[in-house]
Amino acid sequence: MSQELALDIAGITIALGSDADLPIEAEGAARKFVCTDRPQDRSDFRPEVRIRTRWGETVEPPAADLLFDPGKGLWRLYRLGHGHRFVFTAPLLGPLPYQAASFNEDFSEGEVEIRREVFGHRVPVYPLQYPLDELLMVHLLSHGRGVEVHGSGIVSPDGSGTLFAGQSGAGKTTMAKLWFGQPGVTILSDERVVLRQEGDDIWMYGTPWHGDGRIANQGRARLRRIFFLRHAERNRIAPVSSTESIARLFACGFAPFHHRAGLDYTLQFLEQVVNRCTCSELGFRPDHSAVAFVRDN
Repeated sequence: MSQELALDIAGITIALGSDADLPIEAEGAARKFVCTDRPQDRSDFRPEVRIRTRWGETVEPPAADLLFDPGKGLWRLYRLGHGHRFVFTAPLLGPLPYQAASFNEDFSEGEVEIRREVFGHRVPVYPLQYPLDELLMVHLLSHGRGVEVHGSGIVSPDGSGTLFAGQSGAGKTTMAKLWFGQPGVTILSDERVVLRQEGDDIWMYGTPWHGDGRIANQGRARLRRIFFLRHAERNRIAPVSSTESIARLFACGFAPFHHRAGLDYTLQFLEQVVNRCTCSELGFRPDHSAVAFVRDN
């Protein structure tokens, strides 16, 4: 069991460390995103994010301004000086927070505090247990790094990427399962991908946050086309205007609604995505005829 751990998610390296009495390890699909080289063995290791983890006897909400409350009672975000603090609760663990995480302004440094009373007998612990890992990624991306979106990411044998985007129920996992096992095809995710720009290209990355298909893989591909999914009685493709494409991507995206600069960046970035990719609506039948139809078109 280790006190050092590093993750690579969407090309962003996150280094995690902990106190000597708090062993840590990745869990679930996050294990696929662990860096194979141990951070302490590399003199050139330069992570974009550094996070320290420690035990807390009690984890109290801060005496600070509440920035955002999603309304489900699971987490809240507070303004803490020039930084931020997430506080997490769960009905099964009682009314007190079980975990808190404090970060600086751009989320490049942070500290995770885990309540010993809850997790002391469950070691090793994953410091970025969901939803903290995804919340961290969304806020990191909003500082000029990219955008996370609801979508299944398919990589063709020629290496080009196709994003099948849609909200819950649109058919993302269904589409991913239809492509599963196709010769030379790689599926990065059946539910969430990250989009980032490098030069003139938009890159699509796999993430640990899968859907019902439980497909989550490390990797990336140049994004060439985007299909906005909907179920239909027959397979058909319809054009979508640039303005509507931006709106649809934003509706499928993750953005920090409490952070105006982050929202502005997200919209500007999605405009760049639409300008560099072919965007269409795909009405599809939930069978393998949809795969042949997409390939033929």
